[in-house]
Amino acid sequence: MKSPTSRARLAVSAVVTAGLCLAGTAALTTSSQAAEGTCDTPANIADLTQGQPVHGLTVTSGTQPSPFTGSVLGVLKDGLEPGVDLVMVTLTSDEIDANGIWEGMSGSPVYDADGNLIGAVSYTLAYGETPIAGVTPWQDMSKYAGALPLTVPVRSGAARTIAGNSSLTLAQAAQGFHELQAPALVAGVSQRAVDNARTRPYLSKDVAAAGRTSSDSQLSDMVAGGNLVATLSTGDITMGGLGTITSVCADRVVGFGHPMNFVGTTTYGLAGADAVYIQGDPLGFSYKVANIGTILGTIDQDRMTGISGPLGPTPASTSITSTVHYDNGTQTGDRTGETDVQLPDATAEAAYYELVANHEAAIDAYAPGGEEQSWTVTGEFNGTPFTFTGSNLYADKYSIADGASYDVPDLLWALTRVKNVTVNSVSVQSDVNDDTSRLKIDGVQMRRGGSWVDVDRRHPAIVTAGRTATLRLVFKGGDTQNFHLAVPAKARGLQGELYVSGGYAYPFERGGLGSFAGIKNAVENLTRNDQARVQFAAFGKRHLVRVRTTTPPAGKVLSGSQFVEVRIK
Repeated sequence: MKSPTSRARLAVSAVVTAGLCLAGTAALTTSSQAAEGTCDTPANIADLTQGQPVHGLTVTSGTQPSPFTGSVLGVLKDGLEPGVDLVMVTLTSDEIDANGIWEGMSGSPVYDADGNLIGAVSYTLAYGETPIAGVTPWQDMSKYAGALPLTVPVRSGAARTIAGNSSLTLAQAAQGFHELQAPALVAGVSQRAVDNARTRPYLSKDVAAAGRTSSDSQLSDMVAGGNLVATLSTGDITMGGLGTITSVCADRVVGFGHPMNFVGTTTYGLAGADAVYIQGDPLGFSYKVANIGTILGTIDQDRMTGISGPLGPTPASTSITSTVHYDNGTQTGDRTGETDVQLPDATAEAAYYELVANHEAAIDAYAPGGEEQSWTVTGEFNGTPFTFTGSNLYADKYSIADGASYDVPDLLWALTRVKNVTVNSVSVQSDVNDDTSRLKIDGVQMRRGGSWVDVDRRHPAIVTAGRTATLRLVFKGGDTQNFHLAVPAKARGLQGELYVSGGYAYPFERGGLGSFAGIKNAVENLTRNDQARVQFAAFGKRHLVRVRTTTPPAGKVLSGSQFVEVRIK
């Protein structure tokens, strides 16, 4: 995944409710009609003068824009890049006066006195809450010109102008403009689960989570100044970036005034939102709290001067389904949950959160346990369909919801990074109980003289080259399990050693997964956590012979390891 939230400070942007809320979002639809929009005329940036009045639109509550006013402070020539200026304005409204420019306001249209569109609020001063905003010119947004910086330096003259028209000191104003972030909405999974997630490249950092309600947004809400969400996924797990619509023309929506993730051509869902309120933050940046609405179109462009896409057709999505059955003998829980992923690069992250959230909902606890899990992943590689299936056992003394939820997302992460691979569906079935016990490998034995004898570093196993040896694992507590080792004929006369170890944690984090063939091989040769890995090596001065195999499934997760010297006849 191309770090879908690397540019955004992740903030809670959903209604906070008691406990875990997993109600589905409003059903995805294809619009039957679309608004024409205003097809705004760009203002001439060269004609703007200090003190010139401006006005604009943004949503502070609900779905309908409310007005704000202000004035031009000046224009930073080539402020964003050669040929692209940054318009400095000071703005006012009840919410702006109370909270300053907030995250989620990016994209809010700013007009001159004649109604020409100057551009979108997209930058704010790098120092705390402030009414000073940087506006990306509409004339550049409408054609997506070039790459813009995350921060914009302010020359001494501009800094004096800012300080003279605000409560900021000259030093504070001189810190320059900072790109407004689009608050990323991540809802449907508990904060505890998010905080305890192990490090993975596909999991966003500093995620805040909350309960969520759904909200129906209408085509009539998709107007300049209205809420705009670019969704990565919807359903149990809702992820997206929240900003504001700058302009609508011929059913095409343009907003933000800066990128979501700067990935170019893309397939985010295009949705509205229902704003709850503006959360002030005097030590950082205020941000908008809102609920994501119905998907009404597709964001197909994610450029440095804004995001854009048509109302109407909605993007294809990958369905992730998780079914969890929990039974501890006295308590049972069953739940099937689903998340639809609009952005392919977000598939692994959405799958992890879906699995964790659905476990929590079925178990009704963040608790230890054991699990038998099976899964199916379907898709296409170079247009040819594929189906991967697998199963595994887990036992986690801290949280089975977390411990059993990495392998499938790790597999999806590998798949979505391979060119010409499309993942169509993911289905995971989990049978969960409270049993966290494991079988610990306590020794290895070999049948010799009609009885089983211990073999180890001091008591070598004796095998014959070209024949199959029968050995067995001895588990703590006395249980045993036989396994076979085929000794190659070319090992004759060499010195040997045998190493057995339980489990094979995180099989899809290993090397060799950079190609479809490598992933297919890893799936087909998956070592389950209730199988031991057996590694035999025979070596001499110029020869090395290796044999790798696994024991049959033991029905419980294995732990421990043993090393055995081997004498080869």
